Amino acid sequence: MGSSKPTSGGGGGGNNKNQNKPKKVYGMGPGQSLAMSGTTGLATATTKQAETINRTTGKSFNAISKNIGEIGSKYRRPANVEKYAKDLRTQEVGEMLGGKKFTGPDGVERMSFVGTGMKNEKGETILSKQTPQLTANAPTLKQLGGDISRAVTGYNTLEYIDGSNTPTMVRKAGLVEASPVGAIFNAIRGTSFFKNDSSNNTSTSNAPIEQSESNIRDNERKKRLEKVLAGYGIGNVSSNERPFLTVKGRGFGGTFK
Repeated sequence: MGSSKPTSGGGGGGNNKNQNKPKKVYGMGPGQSLAMSGTTGLATATTKQAETINRTTGKSFNAISKNIGEIGSKYRRPANVEKYAKDLRTQEVGEMLGGKKFTGPDGVERMSFVGTGMKNEKGETILSKQTPQLTANAPTLKQLGGDISRAVTGYNTLEYIDGSNTPTMVRKAGLVEASPVGAIFNAIRGTSFFKNDSSNNTSTSNAPIEQSESNIRDNERKKRLEKVLAGYGIGNVSSNERPFLTVKGRGFGGTFK
């Protein structure tokens, strides 16, 4: 008797309890409803944050999403959307209270909060703040090392070029590439030492032929070399091979392509 369960009678009324019970909603996470419309970068933002950025910057949700994605690709960690939206909201309130934007001697745009009476979380009066920019989350020690390394050697990152909705891998030069050291490496290699440029792998048969002074010297050297090799009965050197271990016009030990 104690194990029996009461049931309601009549016409399948036993299912009323389940029918009246609210169904569990497996909804999207914060910002994912916007992500489904093509703005996948907003999947890390709440709807309120996305709307704040949209309202204060005038950028479309699609443009905001691309910006978030580019920051994540550049720093190899998520963009700090929460701080960005919060700083934009602070600037918005300050502007409502009479804050004025200005550009300092360093060329950086800021907002003056003088006269607004606004205070920060510590209770300190805000005098001015730099115009908010989207950045990545604060790095760990390991991530900080990666940031420094990429700044020195350069890095590849995804960017949306000319309004395209498809990201393109772009090379960003580092300090070394812009320094005399990078120029030395490039001179030694004969091409960009750090860049991953597919144009360097282009077949010479497809490249335009230019009768430069360098080409003329190479042709003259090849002719002299063929005469020397002919004396040894080796035969001619084709345009796609050169003597193994060649030193300028002289070589020994066969050829390689």
